[in-house]
Amino acid sequence: MEEKFREHGIKITPQRRELIKKLKELENSHPSFNDVYKAVKATYPNISSSTVHENLKLLVELGIIRSFHYKGEIRYEMNSEPHINLAEPNGKIKDIKNDKIKKHLAEIGRILNEEEKIRYKTIMVIVEQK
Repeated sequence: MEEKFREHGIKITPQRRELIKKLKELENSHPSFNDVYKAVKATYPNISSSTVHENLKLLVELGIIRSFHYKGEIRYEMNSEPHINLAEPNGKIKDIKNDKIKKHLAEIGRILNEEEKIRYKTIMVIVEQK
């Protein structure tokens, strides 16, 4: 991630380094903004929520992470490959990585592009578990 910052001439501050570290630690849980903020604030108690928010926004703009809305919260994920996000009853979200599903998602992308003439940025699938 730090390489992307350097490529764009963005300074890597200790707070940004901590944010990256916490995102890597939390990556399998698709953390909410509050989850990320609390994790960074534990190390940097004086960091503001707006600083964390702006840096998360920057990471999304640079394509380093993705954000999505789920049940009124913004969630973040590092996995940019097409996959299924499984929302469990306890509110946790995890990635389902399956080669057959990956092929089907690629086919959906092809159909959207070629047949529907839709240029898409990403395919996001959320499946809610009973």
